[in-house]
Amino acid sequence: MELSDFIRIAREEPALGFLVIGGYAVAAHGHTRATFDVDFLVRQAEREAWFARLTAAGLARFAETPAFAQFTQPDGGDGLDLMFVDDSTFNRMRQASEERDFGGTLARVPCLDHLLALKLHVLKQALPHRTSKDADDVEMLIRRNGLDLKDVRYEELFLKYGTREIYEIFLRLLRTP
Repeated sequence: MELSDFIRIAREEPALGFLVIGGYAVAAHGHTRATFDVDFLVRQAEREAWFARLTAAGLARFAETPAFAQFTQPDGGDGLDLMFVDDSTFNRMRQASEERDFGGTLARVPCLDHLLALKLHVLKQALPHRTSKDADDVEMLIRRNGLDLKDVRYEELFLKYGTREIYEIFLRLLRTP
């Protein structure tokens, strides 16, 4: 299974809400990079429905926390990671999301600001296995989308979801001569 298969599974009746996040969303906003799994942002309230649907499709859950669950395919292929959020967060992100074409399959991704917020939230946690990849994603999303980090909107975004230190690092990193 790959991205289009996971989208199809989500859309089976009754459809489950999701946004494509992670590497595919980063690519949808202009920075293509290698990714070895599919990431969906989903409603916490649909957690058990997701588990039942994915298990019925032959996927196995191999890791779980209150905020995340990871699934793998028995024969290899892309894994699927779910990030659970409350209804309010999901609805706010869904309303601002953008439809993108993934090889002939349409799905919604977070708007650029929401995607940056997700990445900044992870960077703030300073997880050793994620920091480099997420920092590169933030840098390239800013560069490819021509964002001005000195704009108060982006300073506020960085301070709300990241830290002052992260904001200042990116200001230095992205300074142009």
